[in-house]
Amino acid sequence: MAASSGPAGVSGAGPSGFAFDSGLEIKTRSVEQTLLPLVSQITTLINHKDNTKKSDKTLQAIQRVGQAVNLAVGRFVKVGEAIANENWDLKEEINIACIEAKQAGETIAALTDISSLNHPESDGQIMIFTDKTGVIKAARLLLSSVTKVLLLADRVVIKQIITSRNKRIIICNLRKNS
Repeated sequence: MAASSGPAGVSGAGPSGFAFDSGLEIKTRSVEQTLLPLVSQITTLINHKDNTKKSDKTLQAIQRVGQAVNLAVGRFVKVGEAIANENWDLKEEINIACIEAKQAGETIAALTDISSLNHPESDGQIMIFTDKTGVIKAARLLLSSVTKVLLLADRVVIKQIITSRNKRIIICNLRKNS
């Protein structure tokens, strides 16, 4: 599975030193498994038929998926912000990625919101000209920022494991010397 960097495939290294580009290979199985439901929902949004006429039922389904993505991102961001508040060394990086994720989720919800459309109805069909490019750019930013948060959270867990291991080693050494 590959993730891309953000809007229009912009690449570069973030403050953490991770290089995020369109060819980023996710090697952490837990990160990949976490992203699968999000990728599935975004794929559903992007792969809807490109007809300019869509039934009201189809539009409502697209809107529900957009809203579900935004709600899931909102919950994810809250967890990311909590992790950031407990880890000052990564706080800025996590918060930036959370802000990007939140903006992308809100953009997806706005681009799929049928209530904001001014469209005449005719013969049970609704004319809609969705901004598929906008949804794709927002999806790329969302996947990139969520991946950043997950990788930074993995760094936190690794740091905690190392700290715990080092404490056990010190305790064992103290017991041997006493």
